[in-house]
Amino acid sequence: MSPEEIQTLEEMHKNHPCHPPRIRAHAVLLSHSGLRLSQIASVYGVCRQTAATWLHAWEDEGICGLLDWPRSGRPRILSGEVERATLTYVDKSPRPLKRVLAELLGNLGTKASLATLKRVCKGAGLCWKRVRKSLRPKRNPELFEQSRQQLSGLIEKSRQGEIDLFYFDESGFTLEPCVPYAWQPRGETIEVPSAKSKRLNVLGFVSRECSFTSVVVEGTVTSAVVVASIDHFVTALRRPTSLVLDNASVHTSAEFLENIGRWQDKGLTIVPIAPYSPELNIIEIVWRKIKYEWLPFSAYASFQQLKDSLFEILANIGKSHVIKFA
Repeated sequence: MSPEEIQTLEEMHKNHPCHPPRIRAHAVLLSHSGLRLSQIASVYGVCRQTAATWLHAWEDEGICGLLDWPRSGRPRILSGEVERATLTYVDKSPRPLKRVLAELLGNLGTKASLATLKRVCKGAGLCWKRVRKSLRPKRNPELFEQSRQQLSGLIEKSRQGEIDLFYFDESGFTLEPCVPYAWQPRGETIEVPSAKSKRLNVLGFVSRECSFTSVVVEGTVTSAVVVASIDHFVTALRRPTSLVLDNASVHTSAEFLENIGRWQDKGLTIVPIAPYSPELNIIEIVWRKIKYEWLPFSAYASFQQLKDSLFEILANIGKSHVIKFA
């Protein structure tokens, strides 16, 4: 072989993206270096005839003989109008795919396997994932847009250093865990302890820079508890501050509303968001991180362990537990 051919084969052996062409190129190089056909076959664990086919392909067609060319394969089971109808059925019934198979057979007379139907769904850009609960159908789009624009203005003022911006909400924690996804050995399942227990209620304040402070109570969260928590928060204000919160009943009661003016005099402005708009309150992300990522499974062994783990996390939000809000 010429030096150019040897260099070409070496490049294919080292850099071709597919494995079969690489080993064929190497087989030709081994043959050129003096190895017998039986030895080449032994190196790659193939029969002598296969190794001979590689060398003959090189002799007859050169480098092109070592490549794999597209082959026709089996005709598609679902194609054209049938595939479009299949995706329509999937859109109407996205969970039980067996029902889609039944509709295909009953309405179109097309029989397909579950594996084929999954391939069609993946080819159309669909994926199997958890369905999320949503309050979007209940909210008023105009009020939502007004709240979004108001918050955009407050965020910009916060970035300019004119105000501090915090988000407030409450969340409860018990020995009934939120069940997250986790990597687990095939055939085995991680079992998380679950039991009835008292409820730890956390009232939290968080900024977009992940500055976090909280109050934990074991009793019921009433308007009096919320007012006392905000009173404590107000004592640490350094500049005019806006506090974003939702429309929970404890935030709209007469007892809460009568304190808004007093907080305003101390530099705290209450900013209620539109009803059914939890995505506007970024502290919801904090609660989700705690429940689904940061709390270890061992926290659910006892109420005391839950309490200790939760307190450790709350004390380290913004330190070892950081969220970068967009």
